[in-house]
Amino acid sequence: MVKVPAYDRNVSLRPILQSGVDVRASPEAFGAGIGRGMQDAARGVSQLGESFAQVKELEDAAKAKEADNALAGWDREAKYGENGFLTLEGKSAVEGRAAYEQQFEAKRKEFGSKLSGGAARMYDRASQARQQSAYEQSIVHTANQRKTWFKEASDARASTFADDALVSYRDTKLVNKNIAAGVLELRQKGALEGWDADTLRQREVTYVSGVHRNIALRLAQDDPLAADSYIKANSERISGADQYALKGALDTEIKVEQSKREADAILSGGRAEVGGEPIAPAGVSQAGRTLKSSGPSRVRAFLTSKAPRGAYSVDNLDEAFGTNLAAMMQDAPPSIREGLGIMSGHRSFEHQTQLFNKSNKSGRMVARPGHSNHEVRSDGTAKAVDLSYNGRSLKHAPKEVLDWVHSNAKKYGMYFPMGWEPWHIEPIGTRGGADASSTIAPRSNNVAPRSAMPSFDDIEAKLSSIADPDVRDLTRKRLYTALEAQNKASEAQEKAAKAELWEYIDQGATPDQVPMEVRQAAGMAAVSSAWSYMETASKGRAVDSDETLLYDMRRYAALEPGQFADIDLNDYRDRLSKDAIKELTGLQTGALTDIRKAREDGLSLTTAFSQASDQLEAIGLTTTGKDGAAREAAAKRIAAFQNSLAAEMEAFKQANAGKNPSQLDIQSMVNKMLLPIVLKSEKSAWNPTKTPWSATAETKGFLFEAASRDDGTTVDVAVGYSDIPIDLRRGISMDLERELGRKPSEDEVVQRYEDYILNR
Repeated sequence: MVKVPAYDRNVSLRPILQSGVDVRASPEAFGAGIGRGMQDAARGVSQLGESFAQVKELEDAAKAKEADNALAGWDREAKYGENGFLTLEGKSAVEGRAAYEQQFEAKRKEFGSKLSGGAARMYDRASQARQQSAYEQSIVHTANQRKTWFKEASDARASTFADDALVSYRDTKLVNKNIAAGVLELRQKGALEGWDADTLRQREVTYVSGVHRNIALRLAQDDPLAADSYIKANSERISGADQYALKGALDTEIKVEQSKREADAILSGGRAEVGGEPIAPAGVSQAGRTLKSSGPSRVRAFLTSKAPRGAYSVDNLDEAFGTNLAAMMQDAPPSIREGLGIMSGHRSFEHQTQLFNKSNKSGRMVARPGHSNHEVRSDGTAKAVDLSYNGRSLKHAPKEVLDWVHSNAKKYGMYFPMGWEPWHIEPIGTRGGADASSTIAPRSNNVAPRSAMPSFDDIEAKLSSIADPDVRDLTRKRLYTALEAQNKASEAQEKAAKAELWEYIDQGATPDQVPMEVRQAAGMAAVSSAWSYMETASKGRAVDSDETLLYDMRRYAALEPGQFADIDLNDYRDRLSKDAIKELTGLQTGALTDIRKAREDGLSLTTAFSQASDQLEAIGLTTTGKDGAAREAAAKRIAAFQNSLAAEMEAFKQANAGKNPSQLDIQSMVNKMLLPIVLKSEKSAWNPTKTPWSATAETKGFLFEAASRDDGTTVDVAVGYSDIPIDLRRGISMDLERELGRKPSEDEVVQRYEDYILNR
């Protein structure tokens, strides 16, 4: 359609003024693009707002999650950490639920307290869900643990009744009452838990058996045998398993206790006797009481059966000595005991005279009549026996027999006083002698503790009646250990009592002022020794050493330092000087401190004694071929010489920093000590001391005897030219010849020798 032009005031718009201009206008020409741009801008602003909202929502969600995570972490620790709620059991769990839930609620609020807006709403929804789940868990856990609580309470109550039964184990009524209460508690528990009849019955059996088992174990602490009796008496109420367990736990203790009671019963019975009076108790000795006067005893019958001369050899023996002798023979091992016998026991004066007269012809050493302990002495008893083996003198017995008798005699208060007569046995302390094994021994004349205890046969007879071999073996071991221990304990008690006795004496008390219990424990021999000591002291004299005893002591210390250390020197206070006691105490201390050095010093001394003995034998100082008083005198002189030699050796050691003298040094000492001398004393018939008209008495001796000479006695050296050893004599002659320019006379050689020996 043709469009009619219209008038336009705007000249510029007139068509004539326009060229190539399309009169058709586009939307863009009228601002459509701008509109769209504005629309897009509006849409962008809207989308930006939505983005901001989404970011905010994400931030709130993150914060809510963080808070919920914190709550979850706390809840895990509250449930499963140390003492956590879900780790609690029984009563603790039930009573802990409320606290857990309260804490959960408080923590839920605490972790959400800083949240707001959407974060708070998100956290509230999540935490409430978590709380609901936690509470459901707590309800389930509490329900389960309430059952556990009941079971624990029920078990605890049953255990309480069991404990009450155990505490009142000596009261049968209370035991049964508590067991019944415990069983009732089990039945209530079974009803609530739905046990069937078999389960309930088994639980009851286990409970009752356990109570009786525990009671048996408690009884065993005080008396295993009482426990054994209890187990047997309640065997129907103790299950097989518990009985087996108890046997394993108590079998050894029961047998040990049985062996202890068996041993105590055997020991308390003492040594069996056959008719007449019982064997005298240990430590008892009645002066003048013989086996005959004690009546028809087992001791008398036994010894009579062992003596070819029968009652003649036995009846007058001292009762304590006879008791000890019979005990030792009875206790010997069967292989030894059967052959032991009495070759000779008590002898009359006439019988001793006959033996002595025969000995002069045969050369056999027999004591003079009136001087033998085989005879009845001043107290009316005989105290010596010559032992035999298989009908012959004990000296012909096998070594194991001699060793057993000699090593065990001391346990029975006896010893072998004469080394040259290994068959001759006496009560300890009856004499002195040259043999160390005789003079060095505790001195007493009582019934020895071992002699009052059951004999070997008594013990074995009782042991054979014990059916259980384990108990029998334990009892045997316990018995012989106890016997040895009692011997040692008795010796220790006696030794302690002697020491206490001498403490009183040293403080000026008399034996009568010593408490009676001390005197009794020390023994009659110790009391007698104390009186002898005081008798000497009252005369203003110190106790002089018995030379033979001192020599024996020194030899014993040298040969057996360990055994010598056990000797109680208080036994010899009346026979040894204070200086000797001090020296011997030092030897004991040395043996206890350094046994190796004690043995070395002892070897040096015994070697010197042996070296000197050969020279003593050569000059006639010997006991060989001598008897009686002559033998005793010779033994005393030999002992005096050896004691002097020991003193010289000790002086040498002190002067040479503890060094022992050499063999050459010892020989020089021996030569000097054996220098011949003449002891001169002047006496008259009216006055034993020196007077103007007294005659001079001379006695030959040796230099070692000069120190023990009587007051008022002078000493002259009496060396002959031929007495000087030839090598020394030749050396002295050569020295004198150089000095004098001529050969010396014999007198000059003798004089130089005397000067040399004496000065040296």
